[in-house]
Amino acid sequence: MQLNFRRLLSSAPSDLSQAQEHLVAVEKLNHILRAAKSSIIPGFLGLFLCIPIFAESAGSERFYLWFGIAIVCLCIRSYLVFSIKPGDNIKTGFHKLNWAIGLCSAYWGLGWLLLIPTFTLDRYFLFYCIDLIFIFINIYGNCVNWSTLLSLIVPTHIFLALFFLSVPGPGADWPLVIGSGLFFFYSLKLGRMFSTSWEKNLILRFKNEALLEELTEQKNASVAANIAKSDFIATASHDLRQPMQAINIFLALINSNQLGDYEKQLIDKLKTSAEHLNKMFNTLLDISKLDAQSILVKESFFDIELVAFGLDEILRPIAASKNLKLRFQYKPMEVFGDKVLLNQILINLISNALQYTKVGGVDVDFINDSQALIVKVSDTGCGMSNEDLGSIFKEFYRGQHTRTMHDGLGLGLSIVSRVVKLIGATLTVQSELNKGTTFTLKTPFAISEPSNDLDANSDIDNLIRYDAPKFASLNALHFAVIEDDPALIQGYQQYFSAAGFIVHLIPLSAEEFQAELMQIERLDFILSDYRLGDQNGVDYIKRIREEFNYDIPALIITADTSPDHIKIFEDLNIKTLHKPIRPDEILSQISKHFQ
Repeated sequence: MQLNFRRLLSSAPSDLSQAQEHLVAVEKLNHILRAAKSSIIPGFLGLFLCIPIFAESAGSERFYLWFGIAIVCLCIRSYLVFSIKPGDNIKTGFHKLNWAIGLCSAYWGLGWLLLIPTFTLDRYFLFYCIDLIFIFINIYGNCVNWSTLLSLIVPTHIFLALFFLSVPGPGADWPLVIGSGLFFFYSLKLGRMFSTSWEKNLILRFKNEALLEELTEQKNASVAANIAKSDFIATASHDLRQPMQAINIFLALINSNQLGDYEKQLIDKLKTSAEHLNKMFNTLLDISKLDAQSILVKESFFDIELVAFGLDEILRPIAASKNLKLRFQYKPMEVFGDKVLLNQILINLISNALQYTKVGGVDVDFINDSQALIVKVSDTGCGMSNEDLGSIFKEFYRGQHTRTMHDGLGLGLSIVSRVVKLIGATLTVQSELNKGTTFTLKTPFAISEPSNDLDANSDIDNLIRYDAPKFASLNALHFAVIEDDPALIQGYQQYFSAAGFIVHLIPLSAEEFQAELMQIERLDFILSDYRLGDQNGVDYIKRIREEFNYDIPALIITADTSPDHIKIFEDLNIKTLHKPIRPDEILSQISKHFQ
C-alpha cells in the first residue's frame, strides 16, 4: 500500500496550478501547526495524570526516568513548534513539525518498555487505551501530511513491537499481536480518509474561489459595459440633440401657408421626420433616467376616466391616421398609485400596438380585480413568434419579421419592463403570430369607490395638460436667453419675439454679462442651456437672481442625459427640459409659471 501526496491527489483529481499546490502545502502546514500548538498543554497534563497510575506499579526509578525523558521531549517539541514562523520555507517547517510530533510519539512508545516491566493484562490494556487516545486525539490534526502522519503513528508502534519481543508473555499471545497490527493498519487508513476528505474540501474551496473570481470579473465587465453603454448613449445623444434642437426651432418658424403645395408637402414630411427623431431622443432620455434611478414613485388618488381620456387624446390621432379603432373600456373607479408612470407604461404599450396593427384596432380594458387595478392592452396586429416573446423586453431588440414596420430603437418595451418593476407590478404577454397580442399589466394600485368631492391630492386638474396652452397672458414678457450656440440664439430670438416676448440675449463673458444686466430693468423668465463653456446655466441663473434680488422663474434646456447629470438636475429645484424639444412645448412649460 503506497500512500503519498500524489496518491492522495490522484484519488480526488484537482487540476491545481503550481501556485494552488503551493497554497495547499501552506494550508497543510498551518493546519498541523495549529493542532500542534493546541496540544502542548494537554501533553504536559497527560504526563502528570500518569503519576498516580504507573508510578507505583512501574517502580519509581523506571517511571521517573520515563517522566524526565517525556518532559525533555515535550520541551523540545514546544521549541520546534514555536520556532516555525509565517514565511518560513515550507519543507523546513514540515521537518520541524515531524520531529516535534515524532518525539511525542516516541516517549509514549517508550512507556511500553519502562512503565510495564512485567506483563499483566490489566496494565497492558490500560496503557494501550492511553496509546489509542493519544493517536486518535492527534490523528486529524496531523494526517494531512503523509510524513507527519507516519511520525505520529510509527514510533509508538516500533516500541510496541519491541515490547512484544522483549517482555515475556504478550508476544506469545497472538490475538494481542494481531490486534496491534490491525490497529497500526487502520490508523494509517483512517488518517488517509481524513486527509482525502480535508484535501477535497480545500480543493473545492479553491475552485469556488476561482469561480467566484471569474463571476466577479464577468459582473465587473457587465457593469463596465453597461456604464460604457450609458456613457455612449449620453455622449452621442448630446452631440445629436444640439443641432436637432435648432432644427425644431427653425421648423416652427416656417409658415406652411405661405408655401406652394409641393414645398408644403416637403416641409410636412420634414416635420414628421423631425418628430420621429424627437421620439427616439425621448426614449434614450427615459433609459438614462432609469439608469440614474432618478425616477421616483409618487402615489396619489386619480380617476381612471381621466387616465383613459388623456390616453385617448394623445393616441387617437395615431389610430385615426391608420383607420384603426381605439377603444377604452372601464367602470368608474378611483385608484391610488403613480398616475404618471402608469401613463408612461400604457402610452408605450398602446402606441406599440397601433404601430404593429394594420387592420382592426386596439382595446384597452381597465379591470378591478380583487381591489387592485389590472389593465389589458389587446390588438389585432401581426403578433409575435415564440422566439420574439423571449426577447422583446431586451434593450435594442427588434423582431426580424416586424423590423420593416417600425424604425424605432427597440427600447420601448425595455423601458416598460423597467417601469413595471419600479411600481411593483407584473406584465405578461400572450401572442399568436398573424392574429394579435395581449399585454396584461397587474398593478398593486388599490381601488376605491369614486367620490363626489375631489381629493386634495387628486390629479384631476391635470386635464388642462390636454388643452392648448394659453399664451395670451405671456405677451410683453421680458425673457432672458442664455445660450452659446449661434444657431439656437438666432432661432430662440426669432421664435419668442414672434410669440410677443421681449427677448434679452445674455452674453457669456463676465464684462458683457454685467453690462447687459445693468441695461435690463426687469426680467420675468430665464431660458438657459446647461453647458456653457467653463460654466453652466445654473451659475448664470444664480447670478441673475442675485442681481435682481428676485427668484426669477427659470428653465434649463439641456442635451445632457447621462445618469449623473440627471440627478444633478433633479436636485437643482429648477425645471429642466431635455433637447430636442418643440418650441410649443417650451411655451407650454413657461405658461405654467404664469397661470
